[in-house]
Amino acid sequence: MSDSIAITSGKGGVGKTTFAVNLSIAQKKFTDQVFLLDTDMGMANSHVLLGVNPKYSISDVISGEKKISEIIENYRIGIDLISGGTASNNLLNLENVKRYSILNEIDNHLKTFKNVKLMVDIAAGAEDNALVFSLACDRILIVIVGEPTSFIDSYALIKALYSKSSFKNYCVAVNQVDNDSHGKDLFKKFQSITAKFLDVNLHYVGCVKSSQKIRKSIVDRKPISISEPKSEISQSFLKIAKNINETPSNEWGGLTFLSKVQKRA
Repeated sequence: MSDSIAITSGKGGVGKTTFAVNLSIAQKKFTDQVFLLDTDMGMANSHVLLGVNPKYSISDVISGEKKISEIIENYRIGIDLISGGTASNNLLNLENVKRYSILNEIDNHLKTFKNVKLMVDIAAGAEDNALVFSLACDRILIVIVGEPTSFIDSYALIKALYSKSSFKNYCVAVNQVDNDSHGKDLFKKFQSITAKFLDVNLHYVGCVKSSQKIRKSIVDRKPISISEPKSEISQSFLKIAKNINETPSNEWGGLTFLSKVQKRA
C-alpha cells in the first residue's frame, strides 16, 4: 500500500533527520520503493547523513530548470532521495502555489508506483512550509526528547497542525532515552500535557536510546541502519517504522502527496 509519512519536531536538535534517514531505510522491509523527500529547505541535510552529494535539488524544480524525476538521487538498497538543497530566501519563503507545484510534481512522478512509501523530512517548528508539507502526508511523526522546550514546542506544533486541519492522529517517538521504560514515561508525560488542551490521539511508536554509535554514524555519513543493521539501535528504528505503519492515517480535504495513487487504490 502506498502512503506518506512526515517526520518533524517542535524544535531543532532532537535527531529528526537521523530518524527520517534511518526510518526510510527501515521502511524498505515493508514496501517495494522508498522515497525520502527533504523539505527542510533552510537546513536540508538528509543527503549529508546518507553520504551523498546531490547535484540538483528542489530549488531547480521550483525554478523550472528540472523535473522531479531529474533531481532524484538513487541511494543504495532502493532509497531515492529528493534533496531540499541549501538555505535561500526563495526556498524558505515559498508561496502556496510553489508548494502545491512541488506536491503535484511528486504526485505525478510517484503515480507509476504501486507500492511506494514517501518519507518527508519536515523542518522543525510550525512555520508555513512545515505545516503545508506535514498536512500533505497520511501520517505525522513527532520526534521529542526529554526536555521542557521539546515538550512545549512539540505541543505548539501539534496545536498548529490540528487548528489547520483537525488531524486527530499523531505518532510520537522519543529520542535519546536511557531505556524503554524511560521512553514510555516521557511519552506519557507529554501525552498528559497535550490531552489537557487538545482533542487528539497520540500514538506511541517507540524510542531510541542515546548512543555514541548514532553520533559516529553522523560523522561517518553512514546511517547506522546500513552499517549495523542488526544492532539494537537499528532494530529500534525497524520497530518504530512497523508501529507507524499500523497507526490510523489522517484524512485531509486539501492537496496531498500520493493523492492519485490513493484514488486508484
